[in-house]
Formats: sequence, C-alpha cells, structure tokens
Amino acid sequence: MALTANNANTIKIGLVRLLDAAPYILAGELGYYQEAGLNVKLTWELGWATVKHKIAYGELDAAHGLAPLPMAISIGYEVAARPCEALMVTSRLGNAITLSNNIRARGVQTADDFRAEVRSMRGQRLYKLGVVSLDSCHYFLMRQWLTSIRLDPSKDVKIVVIPPGQAVRNLRAGTLDGYCVGEPWNSLAVREGLGWTVAVSHDLAPNHPEKVLLALTSKIKERPKQYEALVGALQKACAYCADPENIVRVSRQMRRVQILGSTAQGAEKILRGEYDRGGGLGSLPEPVIDFCANGQTQITAADVAWITLSAKQAEWSGVPTHTIMDAASSAYPSN
Repeated sequence: MALTANNANTIKIGLVRLLDAAPYILAGELGYYQEAGLNVKLTWELGWATVKHKIAYGELDAAHGLAPLPMAISIGYEVAARPCEALMVTSRLGNAITLSNNIRARGVQTADDFRAEVRSMRGQRLYKLGVVSLDSCHYFLMRQWLTSIRLDPSKDVKIVVIPPGQAVRNLRAGTLDGYCVGEPWNSLAVREGLGWTVAVSHDLAPNHPEKVLLALTSKIKERPKQYEALVGALQKACAYCADPENIVRVSRQMRRVQILGSTAQGAEKILRGEYDRGGGLGSLPEPVIDFCANGQTQITAADVAWITLSAKQAEWSGVPTHTIMDAASSAYPSN
C-alpha cells in the first residue's frame, strides 16, 4: 500500500549527468514515486566527490552512486566515516576507456600499441589518463586494463580525477590523453572525432555493478518504509528502462535540455547496444548499459567480491584488507 505523500516522505536524491541516471528520471516521469506516496526531489551534482560528501554530511537523503561508494563512505575513505548502504543496483556496465585521436595519429591503434608507445616515451612524457573518482568502478577498470597490457598503473601513467562532464573538454584541450567514464562521454568523443574506445565494461568485467541507490544507514533506520517504497519505485523504473520497447521514450527523456541535451544525441543507439568504438570500425553490437534487465537489482555475492577485490588491488591509501571486508559486509547488506 502506498504511503501518503507529506514532508516526512520527501526524499532528496543526488544525481550526476550520465545516461545511467535514466531510472531515477523515468521513475518521476512515469509517476512511480507518486504512486509510492513519495515526494522525490532530484538534484544535479557536479561529480562524485560532491555526492560522497553530501551523503556523508546528510545533505542528501540518497544518491545515484558509484557501486564502491557505500563501502568508501563507511570506511571514511577521503571523507568523514559514516555507515552507508547500497539499497539496490540500478545499472550494470556502462563505462568505457577512450583514448585521444592525437595518440592514434602517432600510430597507436590497439592496446598493445599503447603499451609500446608508453614504454617508448619513458623519460620524455607521462601519459595522463582520467577517471571520475578513485573509489569508482572506472578507476578499478582503468587499473585492470593497464595491468592486462603489462603497464604499471602507479608508475607508467598518471591517473587523475575529473568530473564526468569535463572529460570531453579535457580530451579536446589535450590535457588528457584518455579516460574511463560512463556514457554519453565516450560516444560523444567518438562522434566529435576526438577519440576512440579501446575497451568497454563488458570486455573487462562482464556484468559488473556500476550504479547503486545508496543512503546513510541512520537515514534508512529513521524512515524504513519510505526507503522501501523508494526501492520499489526504482525497481519498476529499471524494468521500464530495460525493456527494448521503451528505448525511444527513455532516450527522448535523457536528451531533454535540462538533463543531457545534445550530448546524448546517440542515446538510442547506445541503449540498443549499437556502439561505435571509432577508428573506422562502425557500430558494433555491444552490451553497453544494463538496467538490470534480468531483474538483477539485488547486489549479489559476486558483486561484493568484485568490488572488494578491486578496492584491495587499487591500494586505497593503505586501507587494511580487514577494514575493507568489514565495511563491505555492512555496506552491501542484501548480499
């Protein structure tokens, strides 16, 4: 039975401008929040550091967040430590590693070429690669990719943090040689002739959790019925976004000026899995973004294992393994 909408049922959710924010937008457009008796206020945030701090300090009631964030906030990784939980997965996959066409002009066309280029330039220049946060799947995937081509993520390149919306402009300015971000910022770089995609999420970690609905444990305990209702509304929205019959409407909503505007021009193709990696390959069938099409909105043991292993491999400023494991057990309680 739906709750009665009132101030106690108002939930402020932070979002970052990405295509995988679609379920949060569509849940409002389709009336799912209202049906659940919730008054949901969506706020656009600049980047993940802003989301993390606003969650930790209670300025947001919930967020469309990076899958590792609940654990990072619970540990106190570069923020005040506050018990935080992932209530559900709202999307899987969705990221890609894009390299500048300036590198391609030097003869780099494959990952192996990139390794050779980086090694040949040692002592002359250090290639700079962007990620959206050090406690993100993007950082994990970037390190995984570099390791897979026998480069040391900590020595052979320089990894820097940038908000997702600033990735393309930095590629254009030449202040980045590549990046790992979510859509639409990879396909936009390809469309504008600035870069090409060397790897997508599915290549590196098939089915990995990408975005979760997260909130402080204290807030969830204060209003358990409201958060339960919110999960129900977003599960319906994920199912809607995952249905191929609804791709046109979802794409149209995300192309609205106040959301992604013209940057999401290729949204419909992306959601259909018609992904152009650039480099003259044309559109290829790819698993790009998965809004939990098989109902996989619950975080699984495999999801938690991947997040914790990746965090340990990423060397989070010397955070002990036992601290990561302890935090994971409370941050992902559905496991």
